[in-house]
Amino acid sequence: MRSVAFNICLGLAAGALLMAARPAEAISVDIQGLPATVTAGENFMVDIVVTGITSEIITAWDIDVAFDSAALANAFVAFNDFSFGGDMDTFFGDSIGAGLTDAWLVSLLSDADIAAIQCPGGVCSATLKLASLGFTALADGVPMISLVNWGDFNDIKCAKNQQCYPPVPEPGSLALLGLGLLGLGLGRRRRGV
Repeated sequence: MRSVAFNICLGLAAGALLMAARPAEAISVDIQGLPATVTAGENFMVDIVVTGITSEIITAWDIDVAFDSAALANAFVAFNDFSFGGDMDTFFGDSIGAGLTDAWLVSLLSDADIAAIQCPGGVCSATLKLASLGFTALADGVPMISLVNWGDFNDIKCAKNQQCYPPVPEPGSLALLGLGLLGLGLGRRRRGV
């Protein structure tokens, strides 16, 4: 029975190595234009930008932007709806609260139509601005703004409306990881731990 547990643990280790050996996903989402310091009453804007695009289109997105509500107030969200078909071909919205802004956009266009807009002549830009957020500083200091809640609630969708950020583990890697965890559980149970 020890050899079975050993093999399952080996499978777990191999699964972890496979997941670690996967090439880094090209797409990332960043905040650009954040000033180093601000003074009370100062207005500034930051851009939410997808970077590392090679040949992928962005069809929809949902983001949460967290900020220190004692130091900043989010005044508005300006959507880059042109890259998704414009005002007539997109649904978008935002909810601005104390310390958190939730913003989203969904294009109604087909993948081919979005590709024609975002990748003219078949060449995609390496970056795509999703939206700009306007802030007012309530106090002097270093503005703290971050993107949060990625995964279950917030993501970037690419072709065929499939999540492309954050990266979704491959089903084979997940199955291998699950098998390894099952083996660890059975081994512990057998030993009475």
